[in-house]
Amino acid sequence: MEKDFRITSARQYEDTMIAIFEMQEQEEPLTSKEVADMEIMMKAAERYEDEEL
Repeated sequence: MEKDFRITSARQYEDTMIAIFEMQEQEEPLTSKEVADMEIMMKAAERYEDEEL
């Protein structure tokens, strides 16, 4: 996942939050890449919340 991942719409925000939740709920431990991707998505979600909500 690109480091400068940006959320630009409410739909994309919702999809990102669902993806984060699904990653957290999976039974197998997350790989280091999955953890890094989740952190990028969470930062993008926080940025969207601060700017748009």
